[in-house]
Amino acid sequence: MGYTETFVCVDDEHIYPALVDLANRWNGWLSPGLTLDAVRQLAAHTKELAERSGHDGTDEIKVIDGPVPVVLHIRWSCLHDEPGSAANVVKPDENGRYWIGGWEWCWYEVADGPLFYTKKATFEAWKQVLAESARRAGEIVRTQMPEATSALLCLDGLGHIAHIEATGHPGWPAGDDSDGEDGYGPFDTETLGEADEVLRKALDHRDGHTDLEIGGWCPARDIGLPELHRIVFPPVGAEECGDGPLEKARERFITARRKLLTETVPYLVDDVRAACPDAVGIVIDPHADEPFVMFLVDDTKGQASTPVPSDVAQKVHDRLAGLLAFNPTGDDLTACGWSDDTPPHVDGAYVLVFPAE
Repeated sequence: MGYTETFVCVDDEHIYPALVDLANRWNGWLSPGLTLDAVRQLAAHTKELAERSGHDGTDEIKVIDGPVPVVLHIRWSCLHDEPGSAANVVKPDENGRYWIGGWEWCWYEVADGPLFYTKKATFEAWKQVLAESARRAGEIVRTQMPEATSALLCLDGLGHIAHIEATGHPGWPAGDDSDGEDGYGPFDTETLGEADEVLRKALDHRDGHTDLEIGGWCPARDIGLPELHRIVFPPVGAEECGDGPLEKARERFITARRKLLTETVPYLVDDVRAACPDAVGIVIDPHADEPFVMFLVDDTKGQASTPVPSDVAQKVHDRLAGLLAFNPTGDDLTACGWSDDTPPHVDGAYVLVFPAE
């Protein structure tokens, strides 16, 4: 297959431009050739990791500057038991590439390059919305149950809050007379509704349960109810922050979501033109299970999706899945260059006309 210029990652945090043979793998992982500039970036990041997590389980790359730069690969975990293999000099090949971590580290390709950071920033912004939503929901609940510590959520229910956990008593619902005739115990429907609305807005922009767990909304496996997710409130007695931090988190998330929409477009254009060279645009239905509707070929006619797309066309579907991963609103789409005036008209659809080549 030969070598390809692409981007690689090993820590889910940083990417590096590299030369790789995509067909030559170790347990699925790549062996990258890095430029000296990329090695310097890697050295800075491994130094940060060693200082943050401890040297014992960390490899570190160092660049020693002199008449000729010298690159060291240090394996701190081997220092005591295998000192002879604790460090080695990484020499560049004839093209100045340093081959680091091949057949040893879990390098993988990040074909989209810098878009990696935009995706990551959007996900981190959404995680902050989750955290602030859990905090604010807790503040609302504690206006009527001050001892509340956490809540169990049913993500598929009309009302997400299924149970409130508390210190010193069973919480709500308790399953006894304390729940009252209406079943709401100490709560009124307005308070539960307000807390539930805060949580619903956080859930509107992401569907994946795995992502929720990464964001701190974890399945309640400890009590045998993995179908429910637990959110933990701030410590009892913590000062209330109100709506302000949540509103700021939502604003940052909207900004990040729209940046992702905007920066994904050049990649989408390339994928569409590879699938349909005559395409001048694309029509999508962002709310459909399969959002791709058709390619625009001459501003008025569309080319429908094939039932079983080719590998190239599948890239369009995959790209749209990434584009719409955070369930953008119609306002998001129109703010980022999409139009709901689709030719031909399709209810709920949006069109993006590509810039001229």
